[in-house]
Amino acid sequence: MNLSPDLQEAIAQIAIKQGISPEEFIVQALTEKIRSLQSPVSNPSPPQVGLREKEGVLVFETESLDHIDFNTLIAQSREERA
Repeated sequence: MNLSPDLQEAIAQIAIKQGISPEEFIVQALTEKIRSLQSPVSNPSPPQVGLREKEGVLVFETESLDHIDFNTLIAQSREERA
């Protein structure tokens, strides 16, 4: 691909922040874009699990955590410390 030097630099900087190669960043970005265009609007694809940067903040994407009882988890953590 013939990418402009500015675009190549932007890709390299983002890839470094994510700890991946520029090539891997391009593959991930293209895969994400293709999936978003192929999936119906009413049934969006589930978020990918993994670490990424979003608006300058490091974000860890996971599956839904609705099944976790955080109060119990916190109580167990406190018991282990005691």
